[in-house]
Amino acid sequence: MYIEDADYQDWKEDNYDYNKPKISFFTKKPLNNTKVIAEDWWLKPMLTSSSVWCQEVGSRGRYISDYKKVGRNVRVVGTQLQIYNLFCKMSDQYGWQTKDTWDTELKKEYLDLYNKNKKPIIINLI
Repeated sequence: MYIEDADYQDWKEDNYDYNKPKISFFTKKPLNNTKVIAEDWWLKPMLTSSSVWCQEVGSRGRYISDYKKVGRNVRVVGTQLQIYNLFCKMSDQYGWQTKDTWDTELKKEYLDLYNKNKKPIIINLI
């Protein structure tokens, strides 16, 4: 595979191909798409919209938009290539940024969830 083959893909597609080949920025080699791994992502806090009920004097009240700062921790399961493509998609669509990432144990239940459709999965950590 050549670097020219690793072009930008439109993330807005509903049938996004997480297996589209990409070249590693650091090693200049194709990302692995055979071994399933699990990673934890510590995401930077981001603003998310929330509705708030506002009771005004002399009226029935209404919902107004407000924003709150939310930090999240997630576990992702997939191949190295799929996880890279998933992060690019989430960054583009939802503004995800990581503070840190690390490998974690790939449990059997995670692998079973992944094997149902062979696409990367996101597990919210509490």
